[in-house]
Amino acid sequence: MSTHPPAPGRGRRARLLRAAGHELLTLVLPVECAGCGRPDVAWCVPCRAWLEGEPWRCEERAGRLVSLVQDAPVMPVLTLADNVGAVRASVVAWKERGRRDLTPGLAAGAQVLGRHVADALPPGAGEVLVVPAPSTSAARRRRGFAHVEALASGVVTGLARAGVPARVAPVLRRAAGEQVGLGVRDRGRLVGRVHVARGTAPLVGRTAVLVDDLLTTGATLAAAARALVDAGAFPAAAVTLATTPGPGDRTHAGAGSPGSGLAAPDAPITSWTVETRPPRG
Repeated sequence: MSTHPPAPGRGRRARLLRAAGHELLTLVLPVECAGCGRPDVAWCVPCRAWLEGEPWRCEERAGRLVSLVQDAPVMPVLTLADNVGAVRASVVAWKERGRRDLTPGLAAGAQVLGRHVADALPPGAGEVLVVPAPSTSAARRRRGFAHVEALASGVVTGLARAGVPARVAPVLRRAAGEQVGLGVRDRGRLVGRVHVARGTAPLVGRTAVLVDDLLTTGATLAAAARALVDAGAFPAAAVTLATTPGPGDRTHAGAGSPGSGLAAPDAPITSWTVETRPPRG
């Protein structure tokens, strides 16, 4: 192995070559903002500003979560934005149109969620399992990467900054079938086929935080939480980048704004409780 220092100016030449390569690439493959389509910028500041906002609770929009466990509070779910406009366009570009260059920015938003969701964890939780909502094998192949796992890594970093030990635990699997275009009833039946992967280490007594990119009906999170509960784990909370407003919901003009119907970001994010069942034999 050579121990010679780099020749003077080599770093500067490399930077110039990278810059020239980027300019050439934009001529061949024009760049536009993932949120608004503005030319010559990958993601403009206004279109990504939501990633630095205060998280707010959105579980009231997730009707499927209500029936997760009877006679228990609904699992708290934190989000950063309504899934409309530039937010929706950015997420679609990232997960469906090959814009992997957005991953660092979205993972940074997940870090914000991780720092805040620490308040929902029970005392003495130990190492927290950050569990990505599962995609089908077909969806993973089509996208070419595990997009929710990238968000889960951001949540782990956020939890660590809040003093909570955590690790990504992709322990859930989902049966074949796509959700895109499905109605509420069909979506609920489809994602009911979520299970813990074979060979997973015992989850009894472990505390988990679920992660997904979007919250629509809550069916995905409900199925994932149910699978964890059946395995003896405790899904303490969930986080999602954005939530889709329902027909009767007002868009979220600001965290805790009048008429939003959702908890303000400074409201206590208390942990709910559930008597975990033994794993299925």
